[in-house]
Amino acid sequence: NHLYVYNLPCLTELSRNRNMAAPVKAAHELQSRTRTEDVLINGGVEFSSLLLSKPVLEGLSASGFHRPSPIQLKAIPLGRCGLDLIVQAKSGTGKTCVFTTIALDSLILENTTTQVLVLAPTREIAVQIHAVVMAIGSAMEGLECHVFIGGRPISQDKLHLKKCHIAIGSPGRIKQLIEMGVLTTSSIRLFVLDEADKLLEDDSSSSFQEQINWIFSSLPANKQMLALSATYPESLAHNLSRYMREPTFVRLNPTDPGLLGLKQYYKIVPSHSLPHKVFEEKVQSLLELFSKIPFNQALVFSNLHTRAQHLADILSSKGLPVLLEVEEYSRFCAS
Repeated sequence: NHLYVYNLPCLTELSRNRNMAAPVKAAHELQSRTRTEDVLINGGVEFSSLLLSKPVLEGLSASGFHRPSPIQLKAIPLGRCGLDLIVQAKSGTGKTCVFTTIALDSLILENTTTQVLVLAPTREIAVQIHAVVMAIGSAMEGLECHVFIGGRPISQDKLHLKKCHIAIGSPGRIKQLIEMGVLTTSSIRLFVLDEADKLLEDDSSSSFQEQINWIFSSLPANKQMLALSATYPESLAHNLSRYMREPTFVRLNPTDPGLLGLKQYYKIVPSHSLPHKVFEEKVQSLLELFSKIPFNQALVFSNLHTRAQHLADILSSKGLPVLLEVEEYSRFCAS
């Protein structure tokens, strides 16, 4: 029995580094496990019926995508028609594959300028999107797709933008590159907001709204826009109305965001003015959980490096075998 404690950025970086060494399939083989109706299409419909280009179909198949999920079957044909889309579906039902397939199928590879711009709310999501694009686009010779996020040198971004069909990044870095004249927007024909509810949430602590407004104003008027989200609050509808005049809605299970194949539970711990007291409450709840529920392996995620380390030390002192994975200057420390 092992317990794995991960710092969140580390898990994404670890996956990315392993992909560089040996490509990892972006989807499970359908035959390997039971599928619930929110991710499974009945009737034997395959991606080949969607009239996609041969390289995209080859990439989908090589990545483990053989049959479209319900949201993919509904949204991809509409997106290929050039319609602006608002796509709402549960997390885990294949929304990344939706806009990736639409984007790849629209590319003119001979044109080396940026044709697709994808915004993501976090660095980790941007890296994950890049991995999916490169997997599904693996059969497209000459495809250039790069990630533009904070913490990386601008000089590297400048080099990548000399030839970049698809640019994926956080709003802050993308805005900076456009302002510098490094990222040319004149050839962008598809603009994607992934996790749109997070990018456009009404939060005074977030500057995404202002940055996205600025980025949108710098793009060509004649472009297609896709907004994808697991939820569709009223605030998102209001904010998207600034960018999309007559969007087509593709929505599945709008009132039930949970996946049918998963049981999810949460526990509310008492709040406290001192952060370490809240942490102590969470640790106590975690230890109680581990003492009552039999398990072979468990993953525990933390958004702070120091907190992951502290938690690993506590669990280890309680006799639980722990493997700690944290991101530190692109290296990984295990204990």
